[in-house]
Amino acid sequence: MMQAGYILAGLVLVLMAWFALPFLKRKVEERRLEKLCHARKAIVLTYDDGPGEELTARLLDLLGARQVKATFFALGGNVRLRPALAARIVAEGHDLGSHTHNHSNAWKTLPWTAAIDVDNGVKAINQAGGRGTFFRAPFGKLTLASLVHGALAGLDYAWWTIDSRDSWARRDIADVEREITAKGGGVLLMHDFDHYAKAPAQPSHAEHVLDLTRRIIDLAQQRGFKIMPLSVLLK
Repeated sequence: MMQAGYILAGLVLVLMAWFALPFLKRKVEERRLEKLCHARKAIVLTYDDGPGEELTARLLDLLGARQVKATFFALGGNVRLRPALAARIVAEGHDLGSHTHNHSNAWKTLPWTAAIDVDNGVKAINQAGGRGTFFRAPFGKLTLASLVHGALAGLDYAWWTIDSRDSWARRDIADVEREITAKGGGVLLMHDFDHYAKAPAQPSHAEHVLDLTRRIIDLAQQRGFKIMPLSVLLK
């Protein structure tokens, strides 16, 4: 009976290390980002999952017209499908980092499979002229194996402090603006893939993200925030 208790306690400790340590690392890094944004009165616009065939090009047009630089965490598979868009992101002075190759969730994927997906994403982003080791984990999920592999691969993890929920629940834009104002800035998570099955039907995901981006740029100008890529904030 006592031996079974020790085994159970050991399993609990292993699970805590497997999931809790990466989660704690994430929370520490998120708090660091919040402090950096507040200190610099900074807003960082970040977009995951692209490049999307329609939305990414329209976003780049908007960002260029407003003279704003952003950060894109692209999927290697999409970069290989749309190399011209990836090249345009880099050419126009935006960050291009990696979001894996196929968007594998580390909590639901075998460790070696997740590691291969990360490595393939790094390779695709590097070949496109970006920085593949500038890495955002899909769904923000990591395990202890992910952290070990990330250390060996030289990954620099990139988190966020404000989730727009554009790809699934779609927060009201005014609510996002209020959170940015209350926190004195932030790293805003958005997505530049064209369509998401869980996103509300109206307005379209693309139109919502474009409107959200415009509104945040307007907010920055009105309230004196500085919009910068994540790489610049972290410097």
